[in-house]
Amino acid sequence: MEISNPIISIMGPTNTGKTSLAIQLSQRLNAEIISVDSVQIYKYANVGSNKLKPDSLRDYPHHLINILEPTDSYSVGNFRSDFLKIIDSLDKKNKSAILVGGTMMYFHALFNGISVLPKSDPEIRKKLDEEQKKLGLKHLFNKLKKLDKESVKNIHENDQQRIKRSLEIYLLTGKTHTELKKNMLNPFLNRNFMNFAIVPENKKIFKKDLRERFIKMLDDGLIEETKFLIDKFSKNIKILSSVGYKQVLEYLENKISEEEMIEKATNANYQLSKRQITWLKKFELKETFFANQSNMVIKILNYLE
Repeated sequence: MEISNPIISIMGPTNTGKTSLAIQLSQRLNAEIISVDSVQIYKYANVGSNKLKPDSLRDYPHHLINILEPTDSYSVGNFRSDFLKIIDSLDKKNKSAILVGGTMMYFHALFNGISVLPKSDPEIRKKLDEEQKKLGLKHLFNKLKKLDKESVKNIHENDQQRIKRSLEIYLLTGKTHTELKKNMLNPFLNRNFMNFAIVPENKKIFKKDLRERFIKMLDDGLIEETKFLIDKFSKNIKILSSVGYKQVLEYLENKISEEEMIEKATNANYQLSKRQITWLKKFELKETFFANQSNMVIKILNYLE
């Protein structure tokens, strides 16, 4: 049976109103919301990930929020696997899905699939290391060039890690990295993804808004939340390397002042937003909206008619 329910994606940088739009759409459609956020997936990371308050999450449930302990690891592959299960359950209920978030690697994996690459082999790595010592990195690069002309177009001749990894893949599988990427696992080729993006209209105002939002997070208890995560788990958990938490951790370790923490967090969030916007150019989008645009819900619903 062919599935006709669309998968709606609301993508874009932080603080642009994606969640609000997703909630409005879910109220108008027979749809459930799936979070695409690599930090909100963890329990206890509430203020720093800009997670909805518990009462809002009860009123507007999101899949893939608060499902992991801060010490758990989670990969792009894990996300795809969880997403497949959710979509299967929604298909059985004849419901649509609304994806919302800013973790672009997760979106990329859904739209383009992921290649199944072999794990690193210590013996092969050792042989490649010895070959490099004996004949030089340029020799390995030229060797890869003969095997995989496409792959080397995106690899610098001094990038020994990627050169060796590509050679290792070939030695393990008999296929080039390029060949394996062409055979990516993607069960969604025939699904109707309707992708929309929200971006800031004015960069200066947006950066000012990011600063104000971080200060509000501090008022809402971000420092206390960070202390709790350190005390209950460790300062080395993955959450604390993400934007916002990282700067608070530096502040708590007396490496920077409060003002420096605010400036560094604002700049880091702004740079992250720029990278997220760059990612958007790789996706097929139905439409890109400016934050606070008033007609987004109506426009999206028109696409679904």
